[in-house]
Amino acid sequence: MPTAWSDLETTTLTRVAAHAQTLLARRLADAGSSPFEYRVLAVLAGVEHRTQADLGRAASLDRSDVTATVRALEGKALVTRRQDPEHARRVLVALSPAGTATFAELAIVVHEAQADVFGALSRDERAQLTALLRRVAP
Repeated sequence: MPTAWSDLETTTLTRVAAHAQTLLARRLADAGSSPFEYRVLAVLAGVEHRTQADLGRAASLDRSDVTATVRALEGKALVTRRQDPEHARRVLVALSPAGTATFAELAIVVHEAQADVFGALSRDERAQLTALLRRVAP
């Protein structure tokens, strides 16, 4: 049983997570994006559209962050928004063709960041780590 703070699994996990998030944010910023923007683009990839509320749930973003992020992406012409014809209060969000291309470019950036963080692990070790973390994730 670890007794020192630095020996706790949660301490190690926190350090790794902070490092990973910082590295990923820096890489995305260098590519002209942000972690929130990437999350929204990733959720929209491969689907025709999502309601803005569903997008927030799927991207684990609160309503105000979704609104700001979608507006920023719309300003870059990476997404389109329109009123849901079946429900006047809903807004539907979809990737534009430029958004699809940008997502593909950013996916490479994110993949490279994953390799930077987890490069010391073999493919099997990475898979095992991911499986274990998913078991303890809320």
